[in-house]
Amino acid sequence: MFSFFKKDRRESLLRWKDEASLGRRRVLLLSSRQFERELNRERLRATRRSIPFCLLTVELLTKAGSTRRSTTKQNRQLVDLLLRNLRVTDEKGILATFRYGVLLVDTPEMGGRAVLDRLARLTSAAGLEVRLKLQVHDPNGFGEDHENDQNTSGERRAGDRRKDDPADTEEAWVRLASTTAESPASADPTTLAHNRVQSSIDDITLAGVQPQGSQSGWSLKRAIDVIGSGIGLVLTGPAILAAMAAIKLTDGGPVFFRQTREGQNGRPFTILKLRTMIVDAEKFQAELRADSHRDGPAFKISRDPRVTKVGHFLRATCLDELPQLINVMSGDMSLVGPRPLPWHESRACERWHRRRLDVRPGLTCTWQVNKAKAVTFDDWMRMDLRYIDQLGLFQDLRLIAQTVVVPVMGRGGE
Repeated sequence: MFSFFKKDRRESLLRWKDEASLGRRRVLLLSSRQFERELNRERLRATRRSIPFCLLTVELLTKAGSTRRSTTKQNRQLVDLLLRNLRVTDEKGILATFRYGVLLVDTPEMGGRAVLDRLARLTSAAGLEVRLKLQVHDPNGFGEDHENDQNTSGERRAGDRRKDDPADTEEAWVRLASTTAESPASADPTTLAHNRVQSSIDDITLAGVQPQGSQSGWSLKRAIDVIGSGIGLVLTGPAILAAMAAIKLTDGGPVFFRQTREGQNGRPFTILKLRTMIVDAEKFQAELRADSHRDGPAFKISRDPRVTKVGHFLRATCLDELPQLINVMSGDMSLVGPRPLPWHESRACERWHRRRLDVRPGLTCTWQVNKAKAVTFDDWMRMDLRYIDQLGLFQDLRLIAQTVVVPVMGRGGE
């Protein structure tokens, strides 16, 4: 452990020296924490006002055999280039050693690509070898995936939502963490030797600066998930077994209900629940769709005729959700996180809703304990996004404590 802290301290010292070598340029750049704060603020503003913005990351690639002095000189050249050739309103910050972030406010995808191509040419002309990555956040959607969902004015038509995806195309919908494409500027043979450019167009997942927490924070959250789900399975094991027996004795059908849901980064997984409805209940959902009291793609009716007598009790006490502790143990879910939607409902969400997939789905979240405050489906989504933007250990512990009250008061079936 001592060696680990010693190594961490040494890396921090080296990073401080690299930043100090920038001299007066350093005061013109935001720290990683300040940049993270500005990025979160811009995400909230963009979602509220439905305006796009871009995040451009610029990384200096050090050449083999280069001295520290030459690398420092190149680093200063790169920072000078960023400060002189970008708008004053664009926030620039230090993400890591020789790695910088540029927040292009009020900038759509095409504008971000134009900036990327320009920087590719400028850095190539300066003899700098860099890696450029562009990420786009557009609440209204963009690209081929949405060309049928927008009218000529760029506004989404009311009621336009994607239908259920065929089962054989599920893998094609998996949202990758990043997709890379070679920039046109790097295709020039005269610049290829000096400049390495990678362009990534995706929703802003903040993978570059990890605003939702450090790597150690994610490791701690995962450790709590494993320990908590293990303890939960041991403590609730007798209740789960009793519920399974009651379901089996009632109608003789399967005790578990399995359904494909969309998880982190759009990856599908099979969620486990104790069955609370009649067998093959999903076949009758289309007939009941008109009675759904939830707007948007989510389906929910207050008195679902498909729910069994045992099912009503299991839902009110949240016992039907306990098998999801197995999903938490396997890593598909977390104890706290946005509730995972069925695959076809999640795929029908608006583009800005899908930022909820940046983190693992959970057993409970803000919406789970404050359902009455979510009048519309958009209100529900905003609760999930607010949770992501304020992600922290104390918030998770508070939500877990509030969730305990739900089954005690019999509000699980709301």
